[in-house]
Amino acid sequence: MTMFKNMHLVVAMLVAPVLAVMAWFAVDYFAGERPHAATEGAGYTLIAKPNCRYDSGQCDLENSEFGLSLRPLAVTDAAVELEMTSAFPLQSAALGLVDNGAELLPSPMHSTADDGLHWTAKINRPTRADAALRIAVTAQGATWYAEVPVVFMRVADQP
Repeated sequence: MTMFKNMHLVVAMLVAPVLAVMAWFAVDYFAGERPHAATEGAGYTLIAKPNCRYDSGQCDLENSEFGLSLRPLAVTDAAVELEMTSAFPLQSAALGLVDNGAELLPSPMHSTADDGLHWTAKINRPTRADAALRIAVTAQGATWYAEVPVVFMRVADQP
């Protein structure tokens, strides 16, 4: 216990963790990537939130502050009506279904409000739970896109 009698060692043991945390934030500040505004004509990937991979009834997509939320309004034997809500006004939106290895033609979405935040579309009901939904939207001249599984639409697993 003679180690703790040396005050220099005690101060060093208290200050070292503080300096390590400060260095962590300093490296992020000086070497980290800075967020930048979307540029017109560029394409950006939307990241699917975990609720897209489960039978949740909703799929949230985001990239920084830009976000979309998809949810099925009506599911019948032949079709699914999807509603999309956006954090920013959209100029256009389209959905495409990849089912059983075949890519179907994209379905344009229709705005349900003048503000461009709410959109709906009807697509064919996926025949398999491993099908994917491709989404592309345009906002302020930039294109945002994603591919998500259709599990969130409560599709029964069929062979």
